[in-house]
Amino acid sequence: MNKKGFALVIAMVFMSLLFMGGSSYLYMTTSESKQTERQADSEKAFYLASSGIERACWRIKNSNILNFETFKLKGANNAANYLEDRDINVTVASLGNNLYQITSTSTVGNSTKTLNSIIQKNSPSQVFNYGYFVNNWGWFYGRGITSRGDIRSNGRFDFRDNPMVEGNIYAGFEIYDGGQGIRGSGGDASNQHPFSDKLDMPNLNDLAYYENIAKTKGGSVVINGATIINNVFGDDAGESGNIVLIGTSSKPIEVTGTVVIRGDVVIKGVIKGQGTIYAGRNIYVANDLTYKNAPGSPRPSSNNPDALDNWVMAQKDKDLVGFAAKQSIVLGDYTGKTGGSWYANNWLFSMGNEDAGRDGIPDTYDTGENDGIFQSQYEDLDGDGVKDSNYTWASVQTQTPINNFANCPAGVSSFGDIATNSVSKLDGVFYTNHAFAGKVGNGATVNGAVISKDEAIIYSNTLTVNYDERINSRYSTGENRIIDVGLPFSKKVDIIRWWE
Repeated sequence: MNKKGFALVIAMVFMSLLFMGGSSYLYMTTSESKQTERQADSEKAFYLASSGIERACWRIKNSNILNFETFKLKGANNAANYLEDRDINVTVASLGNNLYQITSTSTVGNSTKTLNSIIQKNSPSQVFNYGYFVNNWGWFYGRGITSRGDIRSNGRFDFRDNPMVEGNIYAGFEIYDGGQGIRGSGGDASNQHPFSDKLDMPNLNDLAYYENIAKTKGGSVVINGATIINNVFGDDAGESGNIVLIGTSSKPIEVTGTVVIRGDVVIKGVIKGQGTIYAGRNIYVANDLTYKNAPGSPRPSSNNPDALDNWVMAQKDKDLVGFAAKQSIVLGDYTGKTGGSWYANNWLFSMGNEDAGRDGIPDTYDTGENDGIFQSQYEDLDGDGVKDSNYTWASVQTQTPINNFANCPAGVSSFGDIATNSVSKLDGVFYTNHAFAGKVGNGATVNGAVISKDEAIIYSNTLTVNYDERINSRYSTGENRIIDVGLPFSKKVDIIRWWE
């Protein structure tokens, strides 16, 4: 072969290799481009389907539910959107008990995404996961205090004189033991969680939702066979909305479902059933308040999840009653007529000021605190549009003399005739947008939970709080919930489960 022929062969081989390489590069480039396009279409379909979930949540939240809906995504003020021609198909199926399953599907190019979620409407607030929750300043002062279950404060949490906590301690600011320590598992640093996120308390300023539940589900209070409250007290009877409820072992106060009283409630004695009593003003616990059919054993002090599950399952049908006050829950005899002085005013009357700054928590020295300017978007903690100052006797006293209350026993002319400062046992879940305050006896036990904005319990010798695990969100949220007694809610919709 001559040199020219050899060069031609070399050139042809080189051109072939170049062509093959170029073809491979072009193929790879085209393939990567298509892969990138498919990935982009998949992401677009995913976010469009996500918007369908959000739209369905909005409809559920506003009670404007459509079982099936097809819509297109629009920009703000109906501005053009590069995905506005894509359909989003959404179905909503009711699962009962305020649970809904949402399925949302969208297709972009050759990519289709289907998302599913389980939504709970008006689920109980996370504040009920604690035996003691205070929106402002949490304080356990005294060696005689024992708490079994997790406790939490949105403000700081202070401890004095070596109290006992069997559970975790959470606080929005510092946790300070006064240099004296905390007995129990709560004393371990691993179980202390300072600077935790703030939990929003449910707002009871508007009780219309709970009144509607009371009407539609037939909430009631019955004593000795007589219906004292049927649905909403005062609707037809023309009453003032203030009532006295007293139960005995043979004639207990029987609570069924959600019940709303628009004024003050004075209550004591034996109670049974499952449900929640809402008051438009104060709830007065005048003496011991005990379950007729109480759980057969206290919650396990070990806090072992399996032991707690077993306890809840064994006690799920026993009595469980909530008490929720739009204003305050008052313990004992504030008049001091029976059982000695009330004393709670010494602490309580320095609490309650809503001039708390942007974080809504007093004594944190943040922007706007104690500046005399009412910033309703931050400081209106109870949502009534009015800045609250410190508590006074007017906050504590009944709004009308007790002998004007419905169902008031004969011979009772003053609050001191029906109340005492020797309260020793409180069974129930106590919730208030304002203060939980009062004098208890020489050794007192709460079997349930204390959830409030401010707390001023004055005790002698010992005070024990046994958290009732049955109200924890583990057992009151989602498809497999065990307990539902109509406790206050904070989120209108809550995503329980999500999958693709």
